[in-house]
Amino acid sequence: MKISIFLKGRKDPIVYEAEKIDIVDLNLNGVNYKQVRCFKKGSSKSELIASDLINRIIE
Repeated sequence: MKISIFLKGRKDPIVYEAEKIDIVDLNLNGVNYKQVRCFKKGSSKSELIASDLINRIIE
């Protein structure tokens, strides 16, 4: 699976490739985030991106 996330102010997307990718909406202290969780070969990696920085997400 491959996901491309386009951010405001950047031409090139951030690309995530993994066997499984979850995108979860979070609200921490009044700030909205997208949590991107990538599962590869039995391990996982997670990143938080502020929702207001994201232009679009393409699968």
